[in-house]
Amino acid sequence: MNKKALQLLQLKFSNFVLRNIYKIIYKYTHPKAYKHNRKYWPYYDVERNKIGGIDKVYFQKKLITDNTAMPTDNCKKIMLVATGPSIQTFPTQIFKKQDIDYIGVNGSISLDHVQFKYYVIIDFNFTQNRFDLVLKVLQSQCTFFTTPRCLDIILRKINPEEIKCQIKVIETITEEGEVERFLGPRIAINPDKEYFYLENNKGFSLHIQDCIYDYFTVPYVALQIIHSLSYAEIYLAGLDMNNFNQPRFYEESSNKQPTMLNQYLTEIFPAFETASHFLDKQNIKVYNLSLKSAIESFEKLDPKLL
Repeated sequence: MNKKALQLLQLKFSNFVLRNIYKIIYKYTHPKAYKHNRKYWPYYDVERNKIGGIDKVYFQKKLITDNTAMPTDNCKKIMLVATGPSIQTFPTQIFKKQDIDYIGVNGSISLDHVQFKYYVIIDFNFTQNRFDLVLKVLQSQCTFFTTPRCLDIILRKINPEEIKCQIKVIETITEEGEVERFLGPRIAINPDKEYFYLENNKGFSLHIQDCIYDYFTVPYVALQIIHSLSYAEIYLAGLDMNNFNQPRFYEESSNKQPTMLNQYLTEIFPAFETASHFLDKQNIKVYNLSLKSAIESFEKLDPKLL
C-alpha cells in the first residue's frame, strides 16, 4: 500500500471513530424525539422558516442548501422521466424538445441525451449503491432535490467543492404521518393545514419546503415538486409500476437493485388517484406516456404523438 492510500485509509478510520463518538454524545444529550439526528450532529446547521420548513442547510459552516431561492420557469410543460423498462421503447426525440423541461429520478441520468433541469433522489439505498449515477447528477447543472439522509451519504463521499448542481433539501412524511425534522424533533404533521390536499386518506403537499408525501415511490415526490414549480402540462414517462422482475431501463440482470414497490401498490395506486383528482381541479393536464402502465389515474398518450 502506497503512502497516499495509507493516509486516506487512516483519515476514513479517524472519521469513522469520531462520528461514532459524536453519536454517543448526541444520544445522551438530546431527547429521544431527536435520535434520528445522531448521524448529522455536529456537522450540520439548519435554518427554518416560520412554518417550520427548511430555509438553509450548512455543512461544516458552509452553505450547502438555500431553499429560499426556488427556481422559476418559462416553460409550461414538463416531463417526469421515471425508470421503468418502457423507457427503452420511447422515441429519442421526445427527450429533446425545446418547449419541455425534464425532471429525472434515480437512474434516469443514464439517458445521456436528456438535459435534466431538475432531479429527485430520496432513496438512501440507491444513493449508497449507485453513487456512480448520483455523481453524474451532482456534476450536472440541474436543481437537485434530496433528503437529509441522502445528503449525508453524498457529503461523506464527495467534497462539497466538487458539486455543480443546486441542492434543495426536502423532508418526507413517514407512514405514521410524522416528519423527522433535520436537526429537529420527530413531529406529527397537522393534515388539516391548508397546504395539504387530502382525499381517501392520501395526501398531496402544496408546500414542499415544509414536508412532502412519498408513499414509497420517488415519482410521487417528483409530482409534488412539479406542482410547486407551477407547470400547466405534465408528461409521465417510464412510470410503469409493473414487471418488477425486470431490470430498470438502466440496469442489467447482473446489477439489478432489489425493489419493494410491488409490496406497496395498495398505497401507491390510491396516492396517484388522489394526485390526479387534485391536479385536475387545478386544470393541470397530466398524460401517462407508458401505455401499458399499471397507473390508470392519468390519461394515456402514445409517446409517438408528441
